[in-house]
Amino acid sequence: MSDSYDFSQLYHASLVAYSPGTTFLATVFQNRIIIRSTSTLQIVRTWSCSHTASTSIASSSKASEGHVKIDSVEWSEDGLYILAFSASAKTAWVFGLASEGDGQSGEMAKIGGEGIEGMIKVEWGRSGKMILAWADHGLKLSIFDLSTGITRVIQNPKSHHQCHTYSPDNRYMAIVEKHLGKEYIGIYDVLDNYHLARHFQLSTTDVQGISWSPDGKYLAAWDSAVSYSVYVHSPIGPLLSHFSHSSPTFSPTLTTEDPGLGIRTVTWSPGGRWLAMGGWDGKVRILESEGWRCIAVVSCASKITDKDVTVWKEPQDWVKDTRGHGIIQFDRVSIPTAIPTLRPDMSKPNPSVGISEISFDKDGALFVVRSESSPNALYIYSFLKTPTSEAPSISLLATLVLSYPVKDIMWCPGKTGRKLAVTAKSGAIYLWNEEGVWEEEDISNGGNQNQHQSQGAESRGGMMEGVGIPSRSDFVAADLCWAPDGTSLVMQDRSQFCIMYDNESENGNATTDKSEIWGGVIEEGLSHVMEEEEYEDGWSGYGLELRDGLRGGILA
Repeated sequence: MSDSYDFSQLYHASLVAYSPGTTFLATVFQNRIIIRSTSTLQIVRTWSCSHTASTSIASSSKASEGHVKIDSVEWSEDGLYILAFSASAKTAWVFGLASEGDGQSGEMAKIGGEGIEGMIKVEWGRSGKMILAWADHGLKLSIFDLSTGITRVIQNPKSHHQCHTYSPDNRYMAIVEKHLGKEYIGIYDVLDNYHLARHFQLSTTDVQGISWSPDGKYLAAWDSAVSYSVYVHSPIGPLLSHFSHSSPTFSPTLTTEDPGLGIRTVTWSPGGRWLAMGGWDGKVRILESEGWRCIAVVSCASKITDKDVTVWKEPQDWVKDTRGHGIIQFDRVSIPTAIPTLRPDMSKPNPSVGISEISFDKDGALFVVRSESSPNALYIYSFLKTPTSEAPSISLLATLVLSYPVKDIMWCPGKTGRKLAVTAKSGAIYLWNEEGVWEEEDISNGGNQNQHQSQGAESRGGMMEGVGIPSRSDFVAADLCWAPDGTSLVMQDRSQFCIMYDNESENGNATTDKSEIWGGVIEEGLSHVMEEEEYEDGWSGYGLELRDGLRGGILA
């Protein structure tokens, strides 16, 4: 199994976001934006967001103050500014990490306020100090240039959800627009103040999303649940392919097959040569860009019979038995075995069916699938034998079975190895490591654990482990986020968060006296939840080693 992990104290926060360089962590508590050092979690800066009746993209006046609920927080690409947004106040604030604004809350700029249009989403643009703000009811998309004060408007955007995408070099933005009952894609030049470069009509009836391929050659647009349809366009406009349930390669085994409720999720492979589509029918179809034919159909089986597949199952009640202090290895299940499934109630709206997520690792060698029919399971497939392979070789590598429904998953962005983090609303974080070594108890050796690096299936399925979160409060990890450099992992529930540090990624740090680094404050477990105004250096160390040294950084 892995070496030890270290956990921070619990801190109050409803939102958490790493800075692009991992140095800082932006957290939200009530109406406060709190910037912490990732390595020590000491507070660096704080702001309190307040709301006034009349606001504009300028410094706010000292009017009557009202507290607001923050719904999103986002760093700029250079890590120097923080964008916070409140849907209830219809207001966004821009704060400078190294500079003080003259606004009511210390903001550099304030956008929105009261108005019939409202604002339902804001985000940073991909060039300079640009902010994109979607008005309610699809009325317009406003693009604010904080450097010049100029505002540009794109009329009638289709939706703020999945209906805009950027080219790989961030030079162009593609956005779905709706004019006179018809749907279009507009291509806007980001470096030319978002001026229109191309505009072409779609053949969709109700487009659900668009995605630019990582190689920059293609734009994929998928239709509503009424039909199983994906349209692939060149970024300059021409339609290159239309894949639907009537396509010759839709089903390699059946001449006619029910497409279900259409496409639910779409993901490009990292190289852009293949497009993975997850359907409401519970199947994943892989399209190849050469000829746009379906080269594979993957189904998440309810019974595993292939002896080359490794099935990992979470031990029952281990979190309770260990009181959240320790690391356990999942049990290897003998084949054949059944995977727990959920029978959906088709009489109710939005039934729990279909593929809810497809995620490739950073090299495109593996991908993981979540199926609503098996909420407690994850299916990990091998895709490319090597990142430079010309053709995929798709096979089920491992199936992970948890005690509770999977809540969130994310591949580690680190440069070495392939590691998947999983949460399931329990008092633990789960980690699958492709390079992990399976350990079993050797009775003939006095009960000691010996590492087995056997051939065949046992060496293909990686290793799955659960890491207990040492806490005396009722903390259940729901959402997770890896640091951009892959050295730490944030876990949070509705109101609290903590950070897990992987000692394996920090072997290069200098060793020092840990009690001196942390001021001698080492307690058993996470003894209490830290208030947002506290400057606490304590770390939980019960049953786990403490990390060696502090992480330095220049880029935020």
